[in-house]
Amino acid sequence: MKIPGVNFSILSNRYVGAISMAQLIRVLGRSQAWIFIPLYLTSVRHIPYVYVGVLFFLTALTALPFSIYGGNFIDRIGRRAAAVWLPPIMTAIFMVMAIAVYLHLPDLILYVAFILVEPFSNMQGILDNVVLTDTTSEMERMDAFSIVRIGGNIGFSLGPAIGGFLSMINYSLVFLFPALAAVGELYLYVKYVKETRPAEPMRSEKMQMPISDRPFMVLCILITSVWFIAGQWGTTLTLFWSNVDLVSNNSIGLLYAINGIVVVFLQIPINWALAKMKDFRRIALGGLVYAFSFFALVFSSNIFFLAADVVFITIGENILSPVAYSVVGKMAPADKRGQYYGAFQLIMGSVMPVAPVIGTLLLTRYSSDPIYMWGPLMLLGVVLSLTVLKFGGKVLIKDRREPTEVKI
Repeated sequence: MKIPGVNFSILSNRYVGAISMAQLIRVLGRSQAWIFIPLYLTSVRHIPYVYVGVLFFLTALTALPFSIYGGNFIDRIGRRAAAVWLPPIMTAIFMVMAIAVYLHLPDLILYVAFILVEPFSNMQGILDNVVLTDTTSEMERMDAFSIVRIGGNIGFSLGPAIGGFLSMINYSLVFLFPALAAVGELYLYVKYVKETRPAEPMRSEKMQMPISDRPFMVLCILITSVWFIAGQWGTTLTLFWSNVDLVSNNSIGLLYAINGIVVVFLQIPINWALAKMKDFRRIALGGLVYAFSFFALVFSSNIFFLAADVVFITIGENILSPVAYSVVGKMAPADKRGQYYGAFQLIMGSVMPVAPVIGTLLLTRYSSDPIYMWGPLMLLGVVLSLTVLKFGGKVLIKDRREPTEVKI
């Protein structure tokens, strides 16, 4: 039976299948490091909360130039070349982290290695978005991005739970796992992802930013402003659960696993339910769901309440994430998709580093009274979402010529 708004034929696209599986493997490994490094730093190395927030700020800040340069680089050298050399770099970085944790090497070594994760992860994200856009039609892209998210969240439903178990044995295993997982990513890209770059590649010798495309730049600013609230998911939330709600590592892993499971089972139904909603209304709705779901954390620390709240936070994620990347794909010219996705990542990366810094500062100041921590973030989320709702519809989505079809 055909379900309106959902195109299941996209599953036959080899690129969507390969990237979805690579995303599953990637997130299965890296979600552990992302979730448990704040706990390792605070509980084992006794690093203050705000310093952990600053570390994540520096990580995201370092990634900024990699976004625009990486996107241009992908346009220039081709998709396949980038796909093949990125996973070995990630293996090397995570191996350094695992060794630093196991041997208790100086903090600086661990910091430098962790800071390098985000830049190359951003490049991999840009690469995947470009390949998906190259190999799907505009009508197929929402489903393509959603299926890749489902693949990633199958990994996310297992990774944190595995990480919680591994952290109880030795934290170094949490970082060894993603190092080995990157080898599986490499195999998938080598075997299934061929070159998808248009026949006429970008010829400019300069790295470019689409500043002259004003509708696109406005779009990026509107989307990333809402993503600031989503940025409390991760570092701030993990530290809040652990140190305020006193949730164990294993339970934190299970809470994040619920996030992955909800994406797997609700992403496509949410796409179907919101198929007729305009893009910016959907972005605003996602922001509001995020804002109120985070604020709900002030009411209870009961594990069943927290699990239910994770479901609502994840619904906000399901509403917001696919449409954001789909809209960027609509606006990007075929020969500059790396540049456009890189620019979007750059602007988002300029906003997202501030989120854990603000969150951990509020956590440090108001850990004994969470309403003063989550209340301001909720109000900001409401204001930003209503701003998107008011001005988003005025942004002109330009007509773009579809790329030459890639055989799949």
